[in-house]
Amino acid sequence: MKEIREIKSIMMPLKMSNVDTDQIMPKQFLKRTERSGYGKYLFYDWRKDANGNLNQEFPLNKEIYKEAKILVAGPNFGTGSSREHAPWGLQDWGFDIVISSNFADIFKNNCLNIGLVPIEVSEEILDKLFELIETNPKTELHISIENKTLSWPEVSIDFELDDFSREKLLKGQDQIDITLEKSKEIEKFASQRKALIPSLD
Repeated sequence: MKEIREIKSIMMPLKMSNVDTDQIMPKQFLKRTERSGYGKYLFYDWRKDANGNLNQEFPLNKEIYKEAKILVAGPNFGTGSSREHAPWGLQDWGFDIVISSNFADIFKNNCLNIGLVPIEVSEEILDKLFELIETNPKTELHISIENKTLSWPEVSIDFELDDFSREKLLKGQDQIDITLEKSKEIEKFASQRKALIPSLD
């Protein structure tokens, strides 16, 4: 997992509410177990028509948003099943940040576990971000994980991020990395375990 300290990028808008994980990553693409390669299936049923042609009106297909590392989505993003493939697809496409007014809890945790940062803002701020994109699609948003702020010219806003998740993102650590940091303590406990709990033998 890569370190994420700050991101400065244009934003891609997805002005839709209640987008669920089946819409983010359709079920027919869940057979693979590795994390990579899911980006091309992201929002597949919306990006392509029944004949497999690109829908040029869908934001993901627009050249102007090609370099966007920040997805700004409508309220209640990531509902539905707990599939990890949805965050994998978003990250594989190139997004580092997803902003919405609220996320499904499981989706939010799945994002944090792979280093994709879900940021919740008020609906007022969300509407302002959509307005900024509509007015000037080249508007860049600056996000600091260390300071827990998002900003654009003359405006800076704090967002919530628990300290544990913040440290994981700053250090680029996933759950396995955190466990390995405790390897000496684990080995010590394992060596003493027989004396402490002999009934397990």
